[in-house]
Amino acid sequence: MFALIIPSNPLIEQSAAEDVTVCCDSVEADLYLLGSGSDSILSPFEDLLAETPSSASFETALTSSEQIEKWVLSPAWSGVIPESTWSLELYYDVSDAGGAQLNLSAIVTIGGSTFTGYLDGGSSFVPTGAGTITIDIPVESVTVSATSEVSLTLNARNIVFSVPNSGASVEFLWGSEAEDSKVSANLPLLDLSLDEPVVEGDLVYFGLRIESPFGMEALVFSDSITMSVNGILLEGDPTEVSDGDAILVIWTWDGAAGGVETVDVSMEYVLQPGVKLTGLTMFEIETFDSNGGSGGYYPLNEPLRSSGRGSPLSVSMNLELESEDNGIQLSRSTTLEIGGEMAFWMRWGMDHMGDESIPLSPVLKNFQAGAVSDDERGSRVIESLEVNQFEGYMESYYITYFQLGLGIESEELLGDLSDSDTFAITLDLMGEERVTNAPLTIRIDSLTPIQSGVDYTILRSFIKPQPSPLWSGYDISVSGSTSLMTSFSTVELDISDVLEIDYLRFPWGEMVTIRGDGLTQSDEFSITTKPTSSPLAAPLSLSIIVVMILGGSLWLSFIMVRQKNRYPLLIETILIPIVFLMLFFAYPPLFVLLSSSGVAFAWLITAIASPKLTGITFETRTKAPNIVTSFPTINCPQCGVANPVTSNERPIRLECTGCERIIKIVA
Repeated sequence: MFALIIPSNPLIEQSAAEDVTVCCDSVEADLYLLGSGSDSILSPFEDLLAETPSSASFETALTSSEQIEKWVLSPAWSGVIPESTWSLELYYDVSDAGGAQLNLSAIVTIGGSTFTGYLDGGSSFVPTGAGTITIDIPVESVTVSATSEVSLTLNARNIVFSVPNSGASVEFLWGSEAEDSKVSANLPLLDLSLDEPVVEGDLVYFGLRIESPFGMEALVFSDSITMSVNGILLEGDPTEVSDGDAILVIWTWDGAAGGVETVDVSMEYVLQPGVKLTGLTMFEIETFDSNGGSGGYYPLNEPLRSSGRGSPLSVSMNLELESEDNGIQLSRSTTLEIGGEMAFWMRWGMDHMGDESIPLSPVLKNFQAGAVSDDERGSRVIESLEVNQFEGYMESYYITYFQLGLGIESEELLGDLSDSDTFAITLDLMGEERVTNAPLTIRIDSLTPIQSGVDYTILRSFIKPQPSPLWSGYDISVSGSTSLMTSFSTVELDISDVLEIDYLRFPWGEMVTIRGDGLTQSDEFSITTKPTSSPLAAPLSLSIIVVMILGGSLWLSFIMVRQKNRYPLLIETILIPIVFLMLFFAYPPLFVLLSSSGVAFAWLITAIASPKLTGITFETRTKAPNIVTSFPTINCPQCGVANPVTSNERPIRLECTGCERIIKIVA
C-alpha cells in the first residue's frame, strides 16, 4: 500500500479510504502465437511480434497425426475462465499445388482440462497461395491458478495435396507483424487496483497498481494508461515504481478544493487495440494549505528507469586535436543532457547513496555512502556533498553505471578512458536540486595521447538495445578542430547514413561538425579518422605545398609560352579554384597533393604543346600598342609566309617566322 512507499513526512496523510480492485475478472483479448520450440508462448502484446515469422511446413502428404506447435501462457493468472468459444486464426501458404485438403485440430489445455476444436469441413480445402484458416474451440468454465498450465496445441491430422507438382508444400506461419496468427480468448490476464490516495499538503497522489504474469511488459507494451479525477484527465508524466511483482503508476493531482471532499477517480488501461479496460471508484480526501514545495511525488522504493516511453537524451561533444612533444593528443569533452524518467531515477539514486534500509538495484546498491549522512540521505534534495560523492565514485564506477544504469556503452561514446592521461566527470543539476524529473547533465572531459597515422574511432553507436527502451530518442552534436600542424586526415561514416558530417580545412586548422537528430536504439553508425601530424597532411604545411606547386608550375608554364599562344594555358587556369575547393572541403591530403601535381603537369604539357605565334615576334608583341611601324616584307620561298625586313643593311639573314628557315637578302 502507499503507506509502505512514502517516506516519513509530517505533511503526508493517508486519505480515509481503502485500495479498490477495479478490474478484471476476465478479459476478451487476442493472444498472439510467438516463437517456436521451447520459446513458444502466448502473449497479448503485438509489440512482441517479429519482422520475420516462425513457421512449420509439410512437403508431402500427411496420413498420421503430427504436432505442428504448442504455445504456452506462462505463468497463468489466477481466476475463473468463463464458458466461451476461443477462436484460432492461423496463416498458411500453399505452393506448387492446386490446393490442399487440411484436417487440423487445436487443443486448449487449462490445468487438468482439455478442450478440442477442429477445422470446419467447409474450410478444410484451401487453394494455392496465402490465406488464413479459423478453428473454433469451445471452452467450458474452469478455475485457473498461477500454477495451472494454459496452452494451445495445434495438430495436423491429415494433409492431402490437390494436383501437386514437384516441391508441393503447405506452410503454417505465425509470430510476425504480417503473419500475426492469434487465438481470441476470454480469460483472466491481470488485476488493476486504485490504491489508497496519499495527501501531501494541497497535492494528492493517485496510484494505479498493475498485477499480472507479464511483469514490466504489462506497463511497457500497453497502448496507453490514463487516470481521471472528477472527469478531468490528469496530465504530466506519472511516476512508475516496482512494488514486488506489481507495478505502481502514480499521478499527481493539484486540483483539490481544500478540506474534506469526495472525488471520482477513474482509470483506463488499453491492453491492445480494441481492448480497453476501465475502472471507477470514489475516495474521500482531506487536503490543506502547504508551502512545502516538494517537487512532486517522492517514492521510497526505487523508481523505474522506463515505462516503455523512454527518456530524452542529448549528446554534445567537443574535440580538439593538438601536437605534443612526442606525437599528438586529443582533448575530448562530452556532455550528456538527460531528462524524463531517467533523470528522476538518477536524482533519486543520488539521494539514496549508501541506503541499506530499502532494496536497491545492483547499479545503485554499489554506490558507497562516503561522507553522506542519514540527514542528507532521502531528504528529497540533492546536497553538494552527494554531488561530490557521485562525481568521485564515478571515476572508478563509470563503466558499470553507464552500461547497467544508463544502457550506454561508455567506450563507444567516450573512447577507452584507461588510455587517457587525465579524465574527470562533472555533474550539473541545472539549477534544480530537488528530486524531480528535471533534466541534468553529465560532462566527461579527457585528454588522450593518439598514435599518429593510425585509425582512430571518434564515435560508434553506443545505445544498448533494450526490450523496453530507456531512451525515447537521442540527438548527437559533435564539433572538432585541429591545430596548424595536426590533421584528422579523413572522417568517414561507416555502416549507415543516419548522421550528417561537414569536414572543412583552413590554413589555420580543420573543422569537423557531426549532427544527428531523432536517433533510436536500432540506429547503427561508426565514425573513424586517422589523426596525424605529418607535414604533408597538416593544414598549414599542406596549404603552403599546394600554393608552391601551383604557383611554381604556373610561372614556369608562362615562361615557356612567351613566344607561343597563351590561350590554352589561360583556359586551364580554371583548375586553380577546383584544387583549392578540394583543399577547403578536406579531401584526403594525398588526393589533394596528387590533384595539384596533376594540374601542374597538365600546365607544363600544355605549355610545351602550344603553337608558336605567326607573324609576331616577342619584341613586337611586347611593344607599346600606340606605336605603329611599317616595314617591307619578303615571302619565304619555302612556306610563303611574309616576313618583315626591319633593316637596310645588306646582305642580311632573317629567320622565317613560319618554318624557321634562314632567308638571305643580298640586295
